[in-house]
Amino acid sequence: MAISPIKTALKLNDDIVETKPSQSKSILFALILGLLGAVLNSFPIELAYNITLIIGNLAFIIAAAYLRPVLTLLSALICVSPLLLIWGHPFGFLTFGLEALFVAFLRGRGWYLPTADFLYWLIIGMPLTAAIIWFTNADAQDYLLFSFFKQSINAIFYTSLAVILIFIFSDKLSGWVKSQQPPLVKNLKQYLHYILWIMSAFFVVGVCLLLSRSLNEIQDQQFEDKLNISSQYLARIIENHVEEHKKAIAQIANQLSIIEPSNYDDALFKVHELYPGFLTMLVADQDATVVTSSPRALMESLPPTGFTLADRSYFIQAFFHQSLYVSPVFLGRGFGSDPIVAISAPIYGQNSKNPTGIVEGSLNLNMFEKVNRDAMNDREIDLVLTDENDNVIYAESSLALTTLTKFDFSFEKSNLQHKLIMIDTYGANKKRYLYRQIELSNGWKVFALIEHGQILQLIEQQYLTIFMSLSVIFIFVILLANQFSSTLSRPLAFVLNELAHGDGKKSYKPIPYDAPTEFLSLYDKLQQSQTALLRQQVVLEEKVEKRTKELNEANKNLKELANKDSLTGLYNRRYLENKFSELQAILSRNNASMVVAMLDLDHFKKLNDEYGHLIGDNCLTYVGELMKCKFDRRSDIVARFGGEEFIIVVQHDEQNGVLKKLDELRLEIAHHCFPYDAHHFIGITISIGAIAANAALSENIGDWIKLADEQLYQAKDNGRNQLSIKQLT
Repeated sequence: MAISPIKTALKLNDDIVETKPSQSKSILFALILGLLGAVLNSFPIELAYNITLIIGNLAFIIAAAYLRPVLTLLSALICVSPLLLIWGHPFGFLTFGLEALFVAFLRGRGWYLPTADFLYWLIIGMPLTAAIIWFTNADAQDYLLFSFFKQSINAIFYTSLAVILIFIFSDKLSGWVKSQQPPLVKNLKQYLHYILWIMSAFFVVGVCLLLSRSLNEIQDQQFEDKLNISSQYLARIIENHVEEHKKAIAQIANQLSIIEPSNYDDALFKVHELYPGFLTMLVADQDATVVTSSPRALMESLPPTGFTLADRSYFIQAFFHQSLYVSPVFLGRGFGSDPIVAISAPIYGQNSKNPTGIVEGSLNLNMFEKVNRDAMNDREIDLVLTDENDNVIYAESSLALTTLTKFDFSFEKSNLQHKLIMIDTYGANKKRYLYRQIELSNGWKVFALIEHGQILQLIEQQYLTIFMSLSVIFIFVILLANQFSSTLSRPLAFVLNELAHGDGKKSYKPIPYDAPTEFLSLYDKLQQSQTALLRQQVVLEEKVEKRTKELNEANKNLKELANKDSLTGLYNRRYLENKFSELQAILSRNNASMVVAMLDLDHFKKLNDEYGHLIGDNCLTYVGELMKCKFDRRSDIVARFGGEEFIIVVQHDEQNGVLKKLDELRLEIAHHCFPYDAHHFIGITISIGAIAANAALSENIGDWIKLADEQLYQAKDNGRNQLSIKQLT
């Protein structure tokens, strides 16, 4: 807490009678600061990829200057609450709660706020943060050093800002709330050390963070460009690689169709030499029996009875559908266990329109490792290739992903601008990555990844520079403060003495030393500032009162919306249960009868499946509007019970007018046509089960609905589009 020069330099001889501070004002002050800090913490400043600066904690630092540790803790818990949603874990309550207690405790024993906060992070905050990261993050080593830098710089920033605010608004705050902390007493040298260091730390950290953010934006764009170029480049290479081997199979199929079967072996061998990307190549006859292969040694490992491909999709598709076929990724059988893609095409005999066999090449997907190694020279980027079912075809070895297993990743929960993914490596460490995804024409996907730890290393260097800058500035601040104190001590002591003994009725003596003119005009400026602040407070109070009225009106509207179904505009089940009790009680006292009807759209699921949910919603909306028109008395209850079910609760009359309306409703819905497109219309029907009885039958709506539901089932059993009524006497 900053205090004025008069109070720091002199001890007043007059006895001051201190009144007991108002506890209610102190509690209110803690709550206001906590809410202010919560608002500020709800909008963290993003410095880089999901790396944020929070300034709302300055609220409980201010609280520590005026309030006891318990109330400071209360302010801190309110202040930190938004971080639970932003960070997704509750550890902020622990670290910042302890910070509030520690700083308020030391402030009560005469310590300065920056010193107390620095000691907290040095002996408690940093080790505690390290322990939390170590036990809750698998990649703790990547985050540990960075967290030290980030947390301490963040703490220096919001503590410095808090002290500056206290210094500016100390008169106003002291007039509103009685401080529960003892006053700080420091000489001129300490005072200059204190102020110059706080101002320097705040502006140096602020400017460095601003420059760091600008630099990070440039780095962000470089990372984005690198990911875009790398993913697109590799995607094009992979597509060309697959397309080239598809053309090779088509060419060899054409070649085998015009030569004698005895020459298949040599032709296949030559093509395989030209396209080593094929792990194996083979030819099968019309009986799906392998007749030749490349390499030729594969034929020696086959059983004497031959090896059949009759159950293989690449034979069935190429032979029977007579088309070039590319299979999904699978593990090889018979000719190895590598992940492969089978590319096959039919072979035709000379002057024959029917295939005489197929030629197939097993494209070795492990070749993508070589393709990636030759194509990508940037080792900052990790690549993952998945098939159309999101199974891993190829992944960098550093990712520890198993081939042909599901590529398991999740998006990091964050409200910030940049989205990161976390990759689950089946028991290995989960790591965060900046990513770019491209889908190929065959459904495969290319993921270009940059590990978040690489970004942190760059930011660590920037934060280290900030630390070094603060250290150098701290030394200069000490030297400068010593010089200032020796230069200003005599005129300032004279000014302080005059101000301390002056009663405001006579003018002060002129300063007999060389001194800045700012000493004389300081109080006038503070008074002008105070008046402006009071005006601003009135404006803010008026705004708060206006916002409160608007909020109350909005809450009233929300309460009304909570009782309505958003689609049909009918009352919902909650309103039905509440309103039923009122209607049943009134009718029971008058010995009147009541009708409870349950309505259900027939074959509604089938209608949704065939025509879409939009048509289904239109049907529900129409039925709801029609029911409101039919049963429009103030006492009538028309509600959507759930899905395609509706409930109507009305007073029964002796002329059975309610039951007639129900049947009219059924008939009108059955005759209504809903346009499906320009030339087709569809219709719907409803089944209704109703129970009519004295209102005193039961106070529980569930009993009435159960009886109405039984009648509804009877209407369904009778063929639907029926009204089934049961009257109890």
